[in-house]
Amino acid sequence: MPINYSSSASPDVLEEFFNIEVPKNYTQSFNCHPTQLLPVITSENPEGLSFFYWGINPGFVKSKSVSQKLLFAPSEDLLQKASLKKNLKSQRCIIVANGFYDWKTLSKKGMVPYRFHLKDNAPFAIAGLWDEFENEQGEMVHSFMMITTPANKDVADITDRMPAILNDDLIIEWLNDSNSEESVISFITPYTESPIDRHTVNPKVAEPDFNHEDLFLKVPPADQHGNFTLFN
Repeated sequence: MPINYSSSASPDVLEEFFNIEVPKNYTQSFNCHPTQLLPVITSENPEGLSFFYWGINPGFVKSKSVSQKLLFAPSEDLLQKASLKKNLKSQRCIIVANGFYDWKTLSKKGMVPYRFHLKDNAPFAIAGLWDEFENEQGEMVHSFMMITTPANKDVADITDRMPAILNDDLIIEWLNDSNSEESVISFITPYTESPIDRHTVNPKVAEPDFNHEDLFLKVPPADQHGNFTLFN
């Protein structure tokens, strides 16, 4: 599964690409991690950005790791699992992104991180599902999960899964509530509209607090411990 992604396009670029209004509290993120409050576009508010937690509110997590079931929804499960099918019917969203990260496994103990992106780090839409729950204070909290597909040819030699990137002409239809879950499932296929570029990046991408544009730079391949490797 992709470990994290970036959502760092400028407000002007987002407004033009998605035809939305971007609020002043939008901040660019070069390293979006689970439990963070991140921008999405929902079927309930398709003309603006909403800010939901990826997976779950961090207050619920504390020292425990976040379940993959809260973060990712494999496309193959969308119509098979009742909870996912319910969200697919009426709680679809778009995750605003302009890149994602994953690791290439070299050995049992060695992995090298990669960044995947479109030309010029252009924005794109990842299909997602949102949900809501009540916290201990009685407040409604909103969260989202990322739909994934099998990796396409640009990604498959690094990892076997990738985000479900929507073709540009399907973005509006994905958010259209009048489209049934059975019809929109056909939108979720390994992405082929544009080439996906990739390069090795700083292993600090694994650290949620390392949120810097330097993550976009190509660096010599190094594993998660910072040890350089000849393999990439």
